[in-house]
Amino acid sequence: MARRRSRRPDQGPNRRSPAALSSTSSSRRQPLDRLAVGAMAVLTVVLGILVFSGDHATARVRDFSWQNRQVGVEDRAFLITFSRPMDPVSVEENLALDPPFPGKVSWAGRRMAYTLTEPLPYGQSFTLRLDRARDRFSAPDADVDRFQSFEAGFQSRKRAFVYIGTEGDEANRLVMADLDQQERVILTPRTLSVLAFEPYTLGDRILFSAMDADAPDGLLNQQLYTVTTGIVPRPPQDLLAEPPPFWQRLLPTPTEATPGELTLVLDNRNYQNLKFDLSADGQTIVVQRVNRDDPADFGPWVVRAGRAPYPLDTEPGGDFLIAPDSQSLVLLQGEGTAILDLSPDATRGPQLPLDFLPNYGQVLDIARDGSAAAMVNFNQNDPEKRFTESLFLVTSLGDEEELLRVSGSIREAQFDNRRRFLYVLASEQVDSRRRRNGLEVEDYAEQPLLLVIDLEARAMTKLATLPQQTTQHMSLAPDGRSLLLDVAQFEDVADGSARPRRDEDLGPGLWHLPLFTTAADQSAPTLDSPESFPFQGIQATWLP
Repeated sequence: MARRRSRRPDQGPNRRSPAALSSTSSSRRQPLDRLAVGAMAVLTVVLGILVFSGDHATARVRDFSWQNRQVGVEDRAFLITFSRPMDPVSVEENLALDPPFPGKVSWAGRRMAYTLTEPLPYGQSFTLRLDRARDRFSAPDADVDRFQSFEAGFQSRKRAFVYIGTEGDEANRLVMADLDQQERVILTPRTLSVLAFEPYTLGDRILFSAMDADAPDGLLNQQLYTVTTGIVPRPPQDLLAEPPPFWQRLLPTPTEATPGELTLVLDNRNYQNLKFDLSADGQTIVVQRVNRDDPADFGPWVVRAGRAPYPLDTEPGGDFLIAPDSQSLVLLQGEGTAILDLSPDATRGPQLPLDFLPNYGQVLDIARDGSAAAMVNFNQNDPEKRFTESLFLVTSLGDEEELLRVSGSIREAQFDNRRRFLYVLASEQVDSRRRRNGLEVEDYAEQPLLLVIDLEARAMTKLATLPQQTTQHMSLAPDGRSLLLDVAQFEDVADGSARPRRDEDLGPGLWHLPLFTTAADQSAPTLDSPESFPFQGIQATWLP
């Protein structure tokens, strides 16, 4: 009969007792137990904070796209994002803007968009306030105090312009005049004589052409530079653009910038640089260049950051202008104006025009939205209009309308940002008699005029008759509320009253022309109180 084996526990030297095993297992579980207890304690504290901190169903503003930003004329709408879906009526009734400005409200889920109907006046600070509102799920008679009040500020860009000085230490140098701070800053060194310039959209830099001040043939040796203005832009974030990398968002935001820092953009080693234009997005420069060794080799070149400059392979042309979309070039070619593809993805090699507008010999301006252009017809093919010039409004739909015909010349034209008014510098031929050697002789002369055309009413108004001089330049402020004008004196203003005059030997003068009596009334521009600046300069141009 088989014997059962004993199942006594092994009492060997390496065998532990149950009590010892239990003690060891308990000690191994202690760190995990402590972690669980600690997590429960933290959750208890957080829960307590949530309980005692109040009702978290309270609606609030989660984001305001213009908060602490500096906005320009291209910023046409701001967004307010709420934490909960809101009752639109309660928000719109309680939204306060100080100072007020007109706009239209639209909604998309938790977001409210406020689209401006008029450009903001520059040089001002604004406050947005929303003290009371109701979320969408509240009863109509619910307490509107269940909303966390919100207040934020923002500013429009400063009122400042740039000009080329003509006297003293400013002569032939770029100067920025800040009307808000009532100060002027010289941006370029004495060693450079500035010929032309264009500001970048944010006003932080200026693109300019200049020659060596001591070079005998300086006009043939101009180079392109950029110079900083000292302005630190704080534009609203572009909601359609890719967000910046996370590491860039961690970098501190600069609060100061040094004016006068130069950067060479394009040299003149093999080509002479002539006229240039800067795209609205600041990414593209087009320069008319001539080969030093072969004058027949000339035409527009494209300059982009990070890429070598290259010529546009197209027929030789004359004057040109980059369209507001920054993707096309309007170039005078032959008997008309060609539109060329300027996008970075455009194929290299010979380019055929995207479109061609015959009979137009100059493009003076293109509306900001690209819907229309102001173009000049020199009337060379019409015997009845010979020796006259016509200003046409050409729309993107192909409509063409003659707005003005003069016996002299049409020099400049600028749309306001609403495309409501078109300001024009033109001239009419006048009889001019002078005495030479004791005899009275008749000379050819042109009388410059400052005009404004109301494109809605199709009505033209003469704002001023300007002195008979050869150089005039105007610049319309970004907010459309005033003009800068290079003139020597005023005479025969629209209302017939006398205006201050300057002696001819004082050289060009800068005038600031307010166009509207009040910011609220912008129905018709008038010259109410022209102001002359106590300094001299030419090509005065507002910063965007």
